[in-house]
Amino acid sequence: MALRTGQRVFEVRLDRGARATPRIAAIADAAKAAGVPVQLVDRPELERLAGPNHQGVVAIAAAMHEIKLKDVLSRCAAENRPPCVVLLRELLHEHNLGAILRTADAAGADAIVLPSHGAAPVGPEAIRVSTGASETVPIIRQSLTQAMALLRRQGLTIIGAEPEAQTPYWDQDMTGPVAFLLGGEDRALSQPLRGACHALVHIPMAGRVTSLNVSVACGLLLYERLRQIRMPRPTST
Repeated sequence: MALRTGQRVFEVRLDRGARATPRIAAIADAAKAAGVPVQLVDRPELERLAGPNHQGVVAIAAAMHEIKLKDVLSRCAAENRPPCVVLLRELLHEHNLGAILRTADAAGADAIVLPSHGAAPVGPEAIRVSTGASETVPIIRQSLTQAMALLRRQGLTIIGAEPEAQTPYWDQDMTGPVAFLLGGEDRALSQPLRGACHALVHIPMAGRVTSLNVSVACGLLLYERLRQIRMPRPTST
């Protein structure tokens, strides 16, 4: 268990309706001894977090091993498939990070890159909202400038989401190796970041608001990529 291996554990949740067993009692005691909060929750909450095979206990923990961006790209190359990476200029709220993780997993993204400093932590709220995707989608904390330079060298097309861009996002080819760059909750892309993109796209807005929540915008881009891969445009003759 994470408590024994030294993995950082934020919280332990136990099935309030489960029969008290020595194993469950030992886990609760170990958590309390380590200063980790223990919560009794209903079984559906555990199933939402970990599926049906949770055995009455779920630990909310940080990822054990740090993964580098170059490792993610190498894995994609070994599997002979184009990588898809999400870069976020700024992300302050755990809930948004959890939502992006969940969508990234569902849409087949390979990693999320956050700035080295100032981004939301992968804490209990992000892990809860991600519904397990925090364990499947690597989060890489790195200078965005360095990450984008590596992605360019590796042949990825970097597509920035920018409200003032001329191209609607659905008109941009997303079928090859691609990275999506999005601004944060409060700030758009800086000029240096925009200049480092291969293409800039916008998400058309039909109402009075001028922008979408970053997690919603990310979902639109990732699923447009998936749509293009599964439903290729007909070739002109």
